Formats: sequence, structure tokens, C-alpha cells
Amino acid sequence: MTRTASIVGIIVNPNAGKDIRRLVTPATHTSDVTKVGIVRRAIVAAFESGASKVLLMPDNHRLAERASDGIKGDIQVLDMPLSGSRFDTITAAHLFSQAQVGAVIALGGDGTSRDVAIGWPDAPLIAISTGTNNVFPSAIDGTSAGAAAAFVASRAVCLSDVSRRSKKVVVKIDDRDKSIDDLALVDLAFINSMFVGARAVRDPHTVHAVIACVATPASTGLSSIAGRIHPVGRWETGGVFVRLGAGGRKVRVPLAPGSFTTMEIAEVRPLGEGEKITLSGKTMLAFDGERDLPVSEFGTVTAHIEATGPLLIDVERTLVLAAQALMFDETDRHISEENHVY
Repeated sequence: MTRTASIVGIIVNPNAGKDIRRLVTPATHTSDVTKVGIVRRAIVAAFESGASKVLLMPDNHRLAERASDGIKGDIQVLDMPLSGSRFDTITAAHLFSQAQVGAVIALGGDGTSRDVAIGWPDAPLIAISTGTNNVFPSAIDGTSAGAAAAFVASRAVCLSDVSRRSKKVVVKIDDRDKSIDDLALVDLAFINSMFVGARAVRDPHTVHAVIACVATPASTGLSSIAGRIHPVGRWETGGVFVRLGAGGRKVRVPLAPGSFTTMEIAEVRPLGEGEKITLSGKTMLAFDGERDLPVSEFGTVTAHIEATGPLLIDVERTLVLAAQALMFDETDRHISEENHVY
């Protein structure tokens, strides 16, 4: 297939992998240097594999500028106001969609991937895990991610051949005179605490219920509660509802990396696609492991699971198809641009 002009977008969350859980658990710290290295490898590989342009999200740590320093090519850091919060990722993803970016690489945890999905619901996404709980993103080398993103963005490899539509928890909150629509890519938790604080859910006794669309025994975080009782794979239909409380099974779960606690399970209910769960009353909603939205005693939360999340690109499958199509063979372009990147 003939390659066309292609744009790869890269989002790196400077706050991912640095939350309070590193002070109280053995969770790994993901440094800025590590993130810069991943992004730098992705940029180099994207140009090597045919990208015509790379767009980067700016941040207060200047990770994008540091990663792209000295690399030759059409590299642009988005011109956008910075809040230093998750809204930077949401804004960047939305701008990427407007710029007709062909593939997005996002560095972060579950929350970062969720923010990408909010900013661009149909994003063709490669999610690289650099967060605390990494259920949605995967451990992918930056070089491989950059190459795969470029092949997809240039249509050298067809997106439909190497991507699958992910699931999400669709959430509707009705509270007094307001109605809010939201989403989670892994789990929605109901927390018996109205304090947002550092956002991470650390006290297991405050967790009242969890709705998960991805729940595996190998995961860490709130989805691991469901994962160790009623596993649901990434590509399986539907999900599971778990209500915590006395009188049922007692299960050991890792709510944070290397930190285990006992959870008492009062109810477990498999959820079919589109099957609604409604809970009423005062609660704090945690989306993909992060406390975010308080609901008053007059509020009602309705949620269901559907396969309308971002398009997840299979990096390995993309590179296999590229190899079969001889896209890694040396060409005149490779020879003339051998010193193009540095």
C-alpha cells in the first residue's frame, strides 16, 4: 500500500506514576528521565517508519521539549494553555482529533487513558504503561510504539486490521438540578468518603461497590477486587458488579502495587453489555482508581458497559504485517535519510 502523509500524536502525563501511593507502598516510581527516553525513542521510530509529522502535548515539566531536542523532522508542540492537571491530556487529545492525527501514543496509567478517551472518544490509541495501576495500558517499548503508530497513521497498515474497540463503563449522574455524563475504561467505584484529597483510593474500608469492564486476577487496584472473584477479560463482552459488605467471601486483593488487604464481598453480579446498574445516595465516584466526583444524598448514578471505547492498536500485529509487506527493507529513502534523526 502506498504511504500517505501521516501525523503521530504523543501525550506524556508528567504526573503519572508519581502519586501518594509511592510513599506508602512499594509502587515503582516512573521518573521524568524514563518518560523522556520513551518519547524520544517513539519520535525517532515514527520518522523512521514514515511519519511526516509528530505532534506533542506540552507540560509543565517540559518533557516534550526535552524528548524532541536535537531530533530532525517536523515536530510541533501543541500551542495550548496548561493547567497542570488531567485537563491538559483531555485538551491535547481533542486537538489531536481536530488535527487529523492518525495514531496516538499515550504514556500514563489508567487515568491518562481515560482522559484521552474523554478528549477523543474514537482515538486510535497505543497506551504505554507509566502509571501506578496499569490495567488498560500495556508495557510497550517506545521504539515499537513509534513504528506501529507511523505505519497506522500513514495507512501503510490498515487500522481496522490491527485494532479492536475497547470497552468502557458509561456513567450518568443525576444530582439535584444537574446531569453529568462520564466514563471509565476499567472500573467505576462508589466510595463512602466525600474527601477527594490526593485522588488515589487507599482506604479499603471506604469502598462500597465496583463496576468493572476489565477485571483480571493479575491486575492491581480496584478492578482486582472483581478480578479475583469473577474475572472478565479485556475483550470479553460485559463486565461485573461487586458490592462490598459483611456476610460473604473474604478475598485478599492488591489495591496498590505490593500492598494487600482483605475485602468482604456481599454481592457479585455478572453484567451483560448494556445492562444497567443504578445506585442512589451520597457517595464519591472513583473513575479508574481515582476519586473524582462527589454525589449528594439526592443523587442517582446509572452505569452500563458497552464496547465504544478507544480503538486499541495491537503493536505487535502491526509490526508483523509491516514485516510481511517488506516495509523494513532498506530503500533509497533510508539511505538518503540515514542521519536524518540526530
